[in-house]
Amino acid sequence: MLDSTDRILAECKKNLERGRAVATGIGMFTVLVKMDEMVERFPRSPQILLRRRLEKYSLLGADLSGKWEMIGGGVELAHFQCSPAPYQVAILASLLQELKEEAGLVLATALPKHSFLIPAWLFNEVKGVIDLAFVMPIPWKWVRETDESRRKFQSGEIRFFHSKELSKIEIVSPRTSFLIKEAIDYVSHYWP
Repeated sequence: MLDSTDRILAECKKNLERGRAVATGIGMFTVLVKMDEMVERFPRSPQILLRRRLEKYSLLGADLSGKWEMIGGGVELAHFQCSPAPYQVAILASLLQELKEEAGLVLATALPKHSFLIPAWLFNEVKGVIDLAFVMPIPWKWVRETDESRRKFQSGEIRFFHSKELSKIEIVSPRTSFLIKEAIDYVSHYWP
């Protein structure tokens, strides 16, 4: 009997042979949001936490070090195997892991049942695959800082940006910029 990885690979091969795309990558990212208070009747303005990429050649074979990105990463098979109810838990497991690894942050509360995921995708015609990514806006008040996160803030590895500053910084990709913009639009329209 084939194990789960072998079954998935066999199914991917069949789909590719039939000319169907295979979703080989699912990225899960978060935009942690602080809202400024209303000042002189001007609406509140979101500030979002981004991380400066330090790694070289770890994504797309390109050196993206020094550019800014959201906290997050790929949803892996292990994230689906962490619970008897893996459908919703895999996303949360991925987010918890990336928050800790990339920013030294811990989620201080469970996510609400209807947390909002904003999608974006890329289609690679050469490989016949879909690279799917989601961003989840999360209020800063739901996060707990650690000594590691304070060190990352102090070193400039993670930083809050006002939405108006984003055009002045280099972001890792157009898709990442799109997801950040969509998250800010969502927060601006639907958060009190």
